[in-house]
Amino acid sequence: MDNPLINQISTIIKDPPKICIILGSGLGDFPNILTNSKSILYSNINGFLETSVSGHVGQFIFGYLNGVPILCARGRFHYYEGFSFEDVGIIIKVFNYYKPKKIIITNSVGCLRLDWEIGDFININQFIDFSFINSNKVEKYYFDSNIENLKNGTYAYTIGPTYETKAEIQEIISNGGDVVGMSTFPEYLMCNKLSIQPIIISCLTNYGAGLIDKKVRHEDVLESALKVKNRFNHLITNIIQNTVLRKIKKK
Repeated sequence: MDNPLINQISTIIKDPPKICIILGSGLGDFPNILTNSKSILYSNINGFLETSVSGHVGQFIFGYLNGVPILCARGRFHYYEGFSFEDVGIIIKVFNYYKPKKIIITNSVGCLRLDWEIGDFININQFIDFSFINSNKVEKYYFDSNIENLKNGTYAYTIGPTYETKAEIQEIISNGGDVVGMSTFPEYLMCNKLSIQPIIISCLTNYGAGLIDKKVRHEDVLESALKVKNRFNHLITNIIQNTVLRKIKKK
């Protein structure tokens, strides 16, 4: 079926991507290690959404990692920008068109555990919907996902765009939240709708309000993520090679 949106994005794609990745706040350096890369800005795609948040450039980048075709989305959309959950899931819809072997979703989050260190990476295998958009109850979503050598964690989703208060942080902790963020959950719901089992990786960029004597600022979140860009690139490369490609080769 002819799809004008996909046709525009496909102008940068030479081979069907085997891996598709959403890059979160401050984590957009990864495409720089790809070879033979080409890109297209979201703003140059007719009918597509545009990002408005610092740290989210807004472009699709196609390239190769050790010969493997990869499509990256550098920048995502958020509910607090005025988009619906369906709108926010548009990147997942684009990825799904190409039927990749695996979709990887990354983000920067607030850490709610003092026994975890800023700059570490966590595999997300459970969500807590702390948005209260459709219900006044806290709802939990678990999915089977494990990455070798990474701790598992529960992501608490809040609407934003303001950071949580001390009281809200304590409430999230009491409900089992390990990290907190304002993205990814709508993308996970779209994955669920499309029967996609993603890998979700969070970078711990700050501690939640009240856990330490330091105010949470978006500039610090981006700075923390940039400090670990080399470790992040290495981690994603290893996940692709050891977790994803190994499965592809076995088939």
